[in-house]
Amino acid sequence: MSEENLSLPAAVTDALFDLGSAIDLVGQAAAARLGITQTDLICLHLLMRNGPMNAGEVAEALGLTAAAISSMATRLESGGYAHREIDPTDRRRVLIHVDQPAAQRAIAHFDGLYTAIGRLCDEHPDRDLRLLLTMIGRFTALIVEQRTALRDGA
Repeated sequence: MSEENLSLPAAVTDALFDLGSAIDLVGQAAAARLGITQTDLICLHLLMRNGPMNAGEVAEALGLTAAAISSMATRLESGGYAHREIDPTDRRRVLIHVDQPAAQRAIAHFDGLYTAIGRLCDEHPDRDLRLLLTMIGRFTALIVEQRTALRDGA
């Protein structure tokens, strides 16, 4: 069905799917350059934004199993992007810490994207950008709800 025949909500949903696909493609390309998987790169970004996290927290955030997180942590350690430490507040848990210099080098693969988006944002008033951020946040929450419903069989 052509876009002009879609309802506005359906067109927005399709545009979000297209955006997600484009983000996946740039993530795959960057991850390939780094010698890690796209999920490893997503984890690296998560740790950069949130600070050290235990395997359970990372698993929940990424929708993966604890075993998958263990393998991911091993790959990130092997690449020099992260390291594991015993949680000082609960010695039964292990925290995954990002290596800031290595992570910054990894994220530098997105410098061109940040610059291009900055130029695009310069073309729009702050109020429009704040509305866009609000809408993206709300879309993200709806998408997470849908993921949970799909995962739980609802």
